[in-house]
Amino acid sequence: MAATDRETRDRRGDLLDRLADAIAENGIEGVSIRDLATRAGVSIGTVQYYFSTKSALLQAVWLHVREQAAQRFTSSGVVDMEPAEQLRKLTELLLAPSHEHRLSRVWLALAARAAHDPQIAALHREQWVGTEDLLDRVLARANPARATESADAAAALLALLDGLSISVLTEPDRMPPERAARIGAAWVDSWLG
Repeated sequence: MAATDRETRDRRGDLLDRLADAIAENGIEGVSIRDLATRAGVSIGTVQYYFSTKSALLQAVWLHVREQAAQRFTSSGVVDMEPAEQLRKLTELLLAPSHEHRLSRVWLALAARAAHDPQIAALHREQWVGTEDLLDRVLARANPARATESADAAAALLALLDGLSISVLTEPDRMPPERAARIGAAWVDSWLG
C-alpha cells in the first residue's frame, strides 16, 4: 500500500476515533464538524474532505465501531469454544461492560439515531440480523433438543441483552454490569437446562 493511501486511512481512522470519543461523551447531537476538527487537530475542510455530510460521517463511525467490536469478538477466542461456552461468552460480549464503555455508548447513540435515519437503520438492521443469526446457530448447537426454538430464542436473547445494555448505560445504579451479567447468565442457564 502506498504511503499516501496508508496516511489517508490513518487520518480517516483517527477522525473516526475522535468522533466515537465525542459521541460517547456528548451524544450525536453534541457533535459538530467544528468540534471534531478541534479534537483531531485538523481543519474543518479536512473533516469535510473525508466526510461530505453528517450522515456520511455517522455511517462511517457506525462501520468503524462495528469493526472495533468485531476485533473484540475475534480476540476473545469465542470462535474456538464449545457451544455452551460460546453462548456464555457471546452473552458476555453483547452486554455493555460498564456505563462508561465507549463502544457501547456509541452503539446506543447510533441505535437511537436509527429510529429517524434510514441509512443508520439499515446498518443497524444488517448488524443485528447477523448477530441474531449467529446466536440462533450457537443456541441450536448448545442445546440440540431445543433447536426448533432457537430462532425465536435468539431474537429474545438479543432483545434481552440490548435492554440490559441500555439499562447499564443509562441506569447504572439500578442495573450495574454485574446484575446485567447475572440476568444474562441466568437466561443462558435456563436455555441450556
